[in-house]
Amino acid sequence: MDAIKRKKIGEILVDRGHLNSSELSFTLAILKNTGERFGKVCLINSLISEEALAQALAEQFGMEYVDLKGFRMEEANLSIFPHILPPDVIYRFHIVPLESRGNSLVVAVGDPTDVLKLDELEFFLDRPLIYKLATESAIEFILQDVPGTMPGTSSVPNEVPDEQIKESCCKVKIPVISFTKSVFFYRDFLGLNIKMQSLGEVIFDQGLILVPSSYTANLPEGFHMRSLLQIQLFDVEERFSKAEKQNIRIISKLAPWASSGKLFFTCLDPDGNLVEVLSNKNA
Repeated sequence: MDAIKRKKIGEILVDRGHLNSSELSFTLAILKNTGERFGKVCLINSLISEEALAQALAEQFGMEYVDLKGFRMEEANLSIFPHILPPDVIYRFHIVPLESRGNSLVVAVGDPTDVLKLDELEFFLDRPLIYKLATESAIEFILQDVPGTMPGTSSVPNEVPDEQIKESCCKVKIPVISFTKSVFFYRDFLGLNIKMQSLGEVIFDQGLILVPSSYTANLPEGFHMRSLLQIQLFDVEERFSKAEKQNIRIISKLAPWASSGKLFFTCLDPDGNLVEVLSNKNA
């Protein structure tokens, strides 16, 4: 939708009876001095509830509001498109998968204004997404109970020795069409170290394994296997500059990662896998 045609969030809240004219003027005055987002100012000053803000945003963006109170992420939800929707993706993109509709996936999101993140998610999943709006706190509450979504958690059974957990978690196989192009991308561009190389696979010290594209021959017809990788580097700014010069397809440009102070950018490897390059130092 064209953002110019959207009704202002303040007007929607007033029309819905959640704000009066004096509270609207108060909020607008604060915005002039702080540059903060309208909804956040209202929440900080206890002028509206989080549910009221989410419902108003849903109206503004033409989305359906969904109340997630009492909702639990059952196995049925986690099994939706299981090969392309692992728990770490759910946490990283801050979404709650609700149901599948044909080839589409219905997900709940908390911030409809983060268009870049939503576009990135849809590109990664390679299928249409239907968005519903929920409160941020409701999404946070649900994600706390999803195995493997929160930092430091693992869905590996407790009885497995720590050594085996570390070994199994660090190995990621990526089917590639051209070993030459992929080795250049991961070794020469990103700086990963090759541990072992043969005609059938290339293994990097960091755990990444490149295998032939025939690895996916037994997958269901029409299934597209893609991966989301996160690689931490010390010289992320230099890598971004190289990416621009070497015509590597950049999905999102260099920017701060949330409130961590670290810089990151995302790009595609030669086979269309999404690679998140994150600085391992504070900006």
